[in-house]
Amino acid sequence: MNKGLIRTLLPLLALVLPLSALPEGEIFRVVDKDGNVTFTDQRPSADAQPMVLPPLSVIQTDVQPASPTPPAEAAVEEVKPPTTRELRRMYSDFRITQPRQEETFWGTGNTVVVAWGSAQPMLPELSVKLYVNGQAQDVAGNGSVTLTLDRGEHTVYAELLDARNRRIVTTDTITFFVKQHSANFNRPGAAPGSSGP
Repeated sequence: MNKGLIRTLLPLLALVLPLSALPEGEIFRVVDKDGNVTFTDQRPSADAQPMVLPPLSVIQTDVQPASPTPPAEAAVEEVKPPTTRELRRMYSDFRITQPRQEETFWGTGNTVVVAWGSAQPMLPELSVKLYVNGQAQDVAGNGSVTLTLDRGEHTVYAELLDARNRRIVTTDTITFFVKQHSANFNRPGAAPGSSGP
């Protein structure tokens, strides 16, 4: 092994040896028959002499230690609720997700599911007011409702409200249609244009 490399490794070895070996201060250099050098804190033979290692370097600095951690009360900052502007930004995608614009419902027994929501989870203090044909209904913040409606054209939109009942976002108005097959449509035995008995 290169003597220059050994001289370089000795100080490094002194730094990385286990701390348990440092109080004894005994490090032994062992060279095997092939010339490989190893260092150990175990005495290889009764007549082996420990190495004399240079003292560890200690550098004094003017760097001040980090200030102590503030008390727990000071570390916890008061969490403020989002402002109206922040809520409007958070819920800018709030919309009616069902029904689709101009959707027609056939044979549903006059029931229609209206759903609304946002990609952002609803904060518990928010509420929704649903307007069906201009009539307000209080509903859950994120969800849906099943409506029973007469045949014909209907409109629906929703308002997202904050804890003080201030409007945050209003959805687009959705127009949809409820239609049912007529009981007189395609009556058995009745031909188009014929009069009944």
